[in-house]
Amino acid sequence: MEFRPVLREIDDELTAHMRNLEATQGRLRQLAAGQLAPLPTEVGAHLEHLARWGFTPRWVDLHRDLWILVFATHPDHAMTLFHDQADILADPLRRQLFRDYDHAYDLDADDPRIDDLARRIVAATRERYGKGELPELHEASEIPALIQQTVNASSPAWQRLDSLIRAQLDP
Repeated sequence: MEFRPVLREIDDELTAHMRNLEATQGRLRQLAAGQLAPLPTEVGAHLEHLARWGFTPRWVDLHRDLWILVFATHPDHAMTLFHDQADILADPLRRQLFRDYDHAYDLDADDPRIDDLARRIVAATRERYGKGELPELHEASEIPALIQQTVNASSPAWQRLDSLIRAQLDP
């Protein structure tokens, strides 16, 4: 095996990853400075639907902020992810799962309803995507994990729910 071509390939990959991180950092700085349009009109209309469908103001605000971050950090994938989310919520049964997730916020983390909700969410996720086919923002991105950690920090019940879902979805 030739050593130099392998090093060159690794160097090229690192350079591309650094460029992507710098571009993301630039978009986040533009967003913080108020220089990026926050959200497409279609997303704003969707957020209004959430309120009419019985989601809490906390959930609507959280999703507005999350979509702003997704569009700022992953502009090439954001609309695809948004349409996937909107399609899920168009189904009344799946929409109810999200409402149940929303309303689990104030439950005690050991409430047995958390276990049941996790099982139902995992079953619906597998039904929609199959095994191992979940949509991803970007393989190398740490942004989704940071967002999820921040969301979970606000509710011990949500933190446990996310842990249960991840444990059941991981192969």
